[in-house]
Formats: sequence, structure tokens, C-alpha cells
Amino acid sequence: QRSRREGRYPKSPRYVSQVEERLKQMRRRLHTTLLTPVRSLMEANRSPSMRALDLTGSSDLLCVNMVCEKVGEPCVCRLSRVLERNGRELRSLVLAGNKLTQLPASVFELQHLQVLDLSENELTEIPADVVKLESLKILDVRNNPISGIPKDVAKRFYGLVEIRWDGSHT
Repeated sequence: QRSRREGRYPKSPRYVSQVEERLKQMRRRLHTTLLTPVRSLMEANRSPSMRALDLTGSSDLLCVNMVCEKVGEPCVCRLSRVLERNGRELRSLVLAGNKLTQLPASVFELQHLQVLDLSENELTEIPADVVKLESLKILDVRNNPISGIPKDVAKRFYGLVEIRWDGSHT
């Protein structure tokens, strides 16, 4: 008979399969929590530890406030509130294809942000505050009417950040 101290109890097939199933569930939860992007502002409100937010072409960014001058147009007010509340751990933010003309200041306070995709919007410049994003690795501003990259941004990011810009004026 084996002693407890040796830790050599035979494992039944049932026990092994239960442990394997628990591991699978934990892996799924980890994958969902860390890797799967949140795809709506409603879901983002319920995700305090979200790592990725993908609002590509999202109707969530259209203003629905009837007293706002931007009603029915792209607006970043709700996005700003969500980022302030639940954006602390955000690594990837995709706002592509939303006809945005500006970004909320809360975007530039995301200390862990590594990917910022602003492609296919209506931004006319890269905001100077983008240099506050110290963890940034990729900045995508393709298909925006941006005429150039500000010198401060280019100098700060040279060799550190991949800037995807096509110089288009569409």
C-alpha cells in the first residue's frame, strides 16, 4: 500500500477525464477572456478585464442622444465612457470603418494598448496625444484623409511603432 506522503495514488480513468475536462474549461475561459475581442459597447460595459475591443463598422458609435448635435452621426461619447470604466487592460482597439473625425481623450490614457486600428475613418490628422501610448506597437491609419505624420509622432515612434499609413486622400 502506498503512503500519502509519496503522492502515488493510482488515478482512476474517471478522475483523469474529470481533470482533463476542467482543464479544457479553464483554457476556454482564458481564451475567451484574453484573446477573443469584445464586439459591442454593451458587452464592453460588462467586461472589466477586456483585452481587445473590435468595433469595426459598428452602429454602437452612432449618436442616439436626441439633444446632441451629432444625433445619427458617428460620435465617441459612449466609447469614451466605456474606455474610462473598463479599458485599463485593453491591448487592442479596432475602430475601423466608422467615419470618425476625432477620438476621445480616453483612448490616449490606455497604458497597455499595443494595437490601435483607425483605418477607413475620416480623420484628417494623427492626434499628437498618440505619443502617450507607450506600449503601442501598431498604429493603422490607412484610408483616412491624413496629409502627413506629425514630426513629433514620427520622431517618438521611429523604430518602435509600425505606422500603417498609405497617404490616401479619399
